Amino acid sequence: MKSKQMTTLAITTLALSMLSSAALGNPASAAGKSSADFTDLTSIDAPLKAKIDAMITAGIFEGVSETSFGITQNMTRAQFAKVATLIFGVTVDQTIKASSFTDVRADDPANGWAIPYIEAAKKAGLIDGVTDMTFVPGDSVTTGQLDTVLLKGLGKKVSVLGSPWYGDAVKQATDLGIHASSKAGDQPANRADLVQSSYTAQGVFKNPNQTLISVGNVQATSDNKKVQVTLNKQVDTSKAILTLNKGTTIVNTTTEWSSDGKSATLTAKDGALAVGEYTVTLSGLEATSIQTATGKLTVSAIDTGNISITGNYDLANVLDSGLIGAATGQDLLATKAEAEDPTRSKLAKEIEVKATSGGETLAIPGIVQSITSSNVSIAKVELTADHHAYVIGNKAGTAEITVMVKIGDGSAKQLKVTVTVKSDSVTAKELKANKATIDRNFSVTNGVYSGNFDAYTEMDLNITDNYGITYKKDEIRSYNFALGTVFLVNDIVGDPNKGAVGSAVVNRDGSVHVTGNVKSFELTAISPNGNKVSSYVTMHRV
Repeated sequence: MKSKQMTTLAITTLALSMLSSAALGNPASAAGKSSADFTDLTSIDAPLKAKIDAMITAGIFEGVSETSFGITQNMTRAQFAKVATLIFGVTVDQTIKASSFTDVRADDPANGWAIPYIEAAKKAGLIDGVTDMTFVPGDSVTTGQLDTVLLKGLGKKVSVLGSPWYGDAVKQATDLGIHASSKAGDQPANRADLVQSSYTAQGVFKNPNQTLISVGNVQATSDNKKVQVTLNKQVDTSKAILTLNKGTTIVNTTTEWSSDGKSATLTAKDGALAVGEYTVTLSGLEATSIQTATGKLTVSAIDTGNISITGNYDLANVLDSGLIGAATGQDLLATKAEAEDPTRSKLAKEIEVKATSGGETLAIPGIVQSITSSNVSIAKVELTADHHAYVIGNKAGTAEITVMVKIGDGSAKQLKVTVTVKSDSVTAKELKANKATIDRNFSVTNGVYSGNFDAYTEMDLNITDNYGITYKKDEIRSYNFALGTVFLVNDIVGDPNKGAVGSAVVNRDGSVHVTGNVKSFELTAISPNGNKVSSYVTMHRV
């Protein structure tokens, strides 16, 4: 078994293995250097920069030139053999001129120099040939090979008997968080992979129980409006920052963290994400605590199904008929300004858009971008700031309403619906009291019992008019200039032992006033067309 000193050396100096052959022979000086001095490091993420700076400061890493770090360069197996011997302090016999591998020849100008190192590494059991007879010295080192050396440096036993041979190494390295993210074991490892993996391996060795933070699964929701991000461990959500990019463009999002700090949801502020490739980047934490700072996802076009406008768009000619003139604002009625505004009036209807797929109703696929009427003298339309479209009837006739809807994949779709404005007066088609009984308490002032309540609220009154519009409770009161609902009081019953029966009256605004000796009475709401509904009221002295 290797000594602790040799194991530490194996971890910390492994970074040298990704130097190009030129850098091995004549590396650029690292004295006083940092990641800021290399032009090919300007766009890399902060955690990787921090690790590179730590390696440079420790004298482990150097650039391949004064201005280039060579972050994306690969390394050949011949170069790796030399560095592997240096890592583990293997004795190299420089007098060896012939290789045991048939494809490594002394007269090869590219790889002949490496024969002593290849043979020493083989003898030490650090590096094997691709076959018993071939080494393939010019091939790039793979992540599987990198994982294997790192694991051996950590004192792990690695099996190469499975298929593929690197399967065990990749699994163990992944479990430890030292495997190059998103790379298969047979893919070439570059210097960025080496920095990430070796730095993490060093941390594992120094703190066996420490797990560095990694961005795990990232995926868009079905409506492409949110991105769900999962991390491998809890983070400090007061410091952690998640950024969503499409290429070099930052996507404007809000972040909502889970209570356990292990996942977050990014919501796009500008609607559904466009189709394409995106990257989520984790920052704001100590850079050296992060193993994998990024995660990638692909946003695909969603199934918008069959998009259509639903509902009935028959309306009353409330503007031309002069009905709105009765909206005085008095007795809690709606004002004229409210009643004639398509976006506020109960006499208007919202244009409803829905999507279906396979016979099932889907979530609304997008929002209305615009709405127009073919004849504004018949039907008046308006769009709210939050992209809801409304129409109100002006005078009798028909008009075609056109709405432009932005659907989930970012494209627009035009929809049309015909609105029919009629001269039929608004009237209550259905009248319902959700409370059949009402219990109220008296109050006493100067020996006089009295009680007050609101008929609309206490009866829980609902009205659906002949145009299919439903009004609830105080909405009925606000639009009673159109609905014409009145209240009647019948069958007032008092306590025979307490003298004359008291009174119960209902004012125009629906307020009920009960005075004196009243135990119960019937409260009835009646519409102009004769529909009526009643609630039984019981008064209590307390």
